[in-house]
Amino acid sequence: MGIRARLEEEYDYDIVDEFLDHLDIMTEAMEPTIIALENEASRIEMINELFRIFHNIKSASGFLKIDRIHLLSELAEDLMESVRQNPNSLSEEIIDWLLLVNDQFRAWYTQLENDDELKDINPKILNVPEI
Repeated sequence: MGIRARLEEEYDYDIVDEFLDHLDIMTEAMEPTIIALENEASRIEMINELFRIFHNIKSASGFLKIDRIHLLSELAEDLMESVRQNPNSLSEEIIDWLLLVNDQFRAWYTQLENDDELKDINPKILNVPEI
């Protein structure tokens, strides 16, 4: 039995299914939003959108007690809040880190969808860029 089956034992199937749909949509939107950070004209909008994405993932994963997803989304949300406070702090290092985060969320989504266990976080993500 994997994580999805355990979640479905503890929570209503519809809630788990809705979370997976939500996670899929959020992670699919994440990569083009990260890439759009390079466009100065839409940068503030994309910063706010990424903050919203990470906040939504954090809230939903916290409700379901999916700690790995919750902690990473909280870390990413905190970083994006710092960037919101100082948009000039946005760097290639931050963009590269966000792309790693997106890859991690996509991997975890696939593992959830396949009822596997969530694998450990990519250790490169632990090198959070400085603001």
